Amino acid sequence: MRILTILMIALAFSISSFAQQGVQERAKKITDEMTEVLSLDAETSEKVYNIQLKRFIDAQAIRKTHKDDKEKMKEELKGLYNRLYGKLKGILGQEQMKVWNQHKKNI
Repeated sequence: MRILTILMIALAFSISSFAQQGVQERAKKITDEMTEVLSLDAETSEKVYNIQLKRFIDAQAIRKTHKDDKEKMKEELKGLYNRLYGKLKGILGQEQMKVWNQHKKNI
C-alpha cells in the first residue's frame, strides 16, 4: 500500500512537470516566430516570452478551474486574450502589432 502511494505521488509530479514543460515549449515556439517575423531584439523577445508563458499558464488554470462551465471558461479566456493583446501592444507598439496580426491572418 505504501509503495502504491509513493508511485501515485511520483506520477502526479511527473504529469505536472510534463504539463509545465509543454507550456514552456508553446511559449517559446510563439516567441521564436514573433522574433523572426518582427525582427525583435533579445530584450524584447524575452519580454514577449514571459508574457506568452504567463498566458499559457493562466489559460491552463482557467481551463482546469472552469472545465464544467464552458461559458464561464470562454468568458475568462476572452479576458485573458484581451489582456495579452494589451501587454504585447505595450511592448511592441501599434505598428508591430499590425504586422503580427497580418502575419497570423496569412498563416
